[in-house]
Amino acid sequence: MKKLKEKGNLFLRICLTGMIIFLIITTFLAITLKELNQNTQLITTISLIMVLLNIPGIIDQLAKEFNPKKKEYKLSCKCPKCKHLIQMDMKEK
Repeated sequence: MKKLKEKGNLFLRICLTGMIIFLIITTFLAITLKELNQNTQLITTISLIMVLLNIPGIIDQLAKEFNPKKKEYKLSCKCPKCKHLIQMDMKEK
């Protein structure tokens, strides 16, 4: 099971890397070649693929914005009079 998961992760990384390299080459060719630059369908397709690749990041940012994690602070110090260790936990509201 572990080997299957490792091979699946490797395959996913290879596919993602290949897709990103293909997208970079296509974007570079569309920008540099004049006949591809005139093709609005290619430019629109590249733009839509870029948006699709950015959707997980956009969703993550929106989730963090609407449901922020509350920070937790821990403080420990010794009492100056009796030298006992005092521990305090604080959370944001």
